[in-house]
Amino acid sequence: MKGIYKFNFDNVLKDKIGETGISVDEIDELRDFTNLAKANVTKKYEKGDLGFIEVLNEDLEIYEEVKELSKEFDYIIIIGIGGSILGSKAIHQGIYGSSNTYHPKVFYLDNSDPEKIYETLKAVKLEKTLIFVISKSGNTVETLANYFVIKKHMDKNNITPAKPNFVAITGGGLLQKIADKEGYMCYKVPENVGGRFSVLSAVGLAPLACLNVDIHNLIKGAKKMNDICQTDNIFRNPALLNSLIHYKMDNTGKKISLMMPYIGRLHQFGMWYRQLWAESLGKDGNGQTPVIALGATDQHSQLQLYMDGPEDKIMTFLKVNTFKQDYSIETDYDSDLKGHKLSELINSEQLGTEKSITEKGIPNVKITLSELNEYTLGMLTYAYELQTAYSGELFCINAFNQPAVEHAKKLSHAVLKGSIKEKSYNEIKIE
Repeated sequence: MKGIYKFNFDNVLKDKIGETGISVDEIDELRDFTNLAKANVTKKYEKGDLGFIEVLNEDLEIYEEVKELSKEFDYIIIIGIGGSILGSKAIHQGIYGSSNTYHPKVFYLDNSDPEKIYETLKAVKLEKTLIFVISKSGNTVETLANYFVIKKHMDKNNITPAKPNFVAITGGGLLQKIADKEGYMCYKVPENVGGRFSVLSAVGLAPLACLNVDIHNLIKGAKKMNDICQTDNIFRNPALLNSLIHYKMDNTGKKISLMMPYIGRLHQFGMWYRQLWAESLGKDGNGQTPVIALGATDQHSQLQLYMDGPEDKIMTFLKVNTFKQDYSIETDYDSDLKGHKLSELINSEQLGTEKSITEKGIPNVKITLSELNEYTLGMLTYAYELQTAYSGELFCINAFNQPAVEHAKKLSHAVLKGSIKEKSYNEIKIE
């Protein structure tokens, strides 16, 4: 399996968008600045702090056991939240789309929404369902709650699968205790792999292997990107160059990072990127707000704002040259569409939008994949992980913690225990 990855940065250059852009010479003059960021990331890796790089060398044979087990089941439920599940959803949708017609059928429980778990339980036969429970800490309340509900439902209704149907992926906590006591198959989340960087570890690879994703080619693509990004030549290092571009644009007031894929199979990738960028860099008053749009759909709902609203955005287009399926447009009516294919139309819409916003002086970059498969998804995913690590160094931010999120979790626990009560003195109530 092969594929081509192209990163185009023409439309952030001054000769395209004016003084809000950056010149090639200015990029070159920042060589020492970017190489220092790259060197700092390398030092952290050599100290053993960056597990998202280390996992690229993991023995993938460890997932053969769970892959073999999955053949006994018709459904898979993945329980997790945030980084424990977004990556799996992004890769799976990237390969198979949003349709749930493939075997096994997969359902994601990524919230403590009681209606969602009700609909999931109605859609599956639990005796024929393999269930992944994923939490790095082992104490994530939403994940544990969904597990407890399903386990109790099975016990109450005497549902007994032919083979054990729970798989835990964790780094400790209560989930590890449960897995040990119940005898569940268990995969470890390395201590030095943060949740939002964990898709290429057991967190993503174990369930994806069971969903007929070729994890070997996924990792090959990631390794290829890692090899390419070893160079100090910023014009040959797409992750480092994109990091610098976003850093420079942030410094000129571009506080929104807008990602717009022109293929539905990459929409969930945008949702994964949204967490990666926001949670890694949104600290100490810094950070760009990631926004996801879908081309060409959102040209008809959001493009007016992007074109004629606040000048606070840098856009990233994601484009695929070859689609798995295509249709010719045939009609007896007089139409410019006649004789073209849907793939031509959507890629024409992408290029038209790109040229239009460039004429408006809006900085934008474009990533083009020859086709969307495991290899190119591996390249794309790892490029953004590495770009985020570089960006942490450029912004002088720890890209690998999330102190504000941890504070919110503590307060949620306090509310659940009853030590914090909801009080509202300013509201409108209508009966």
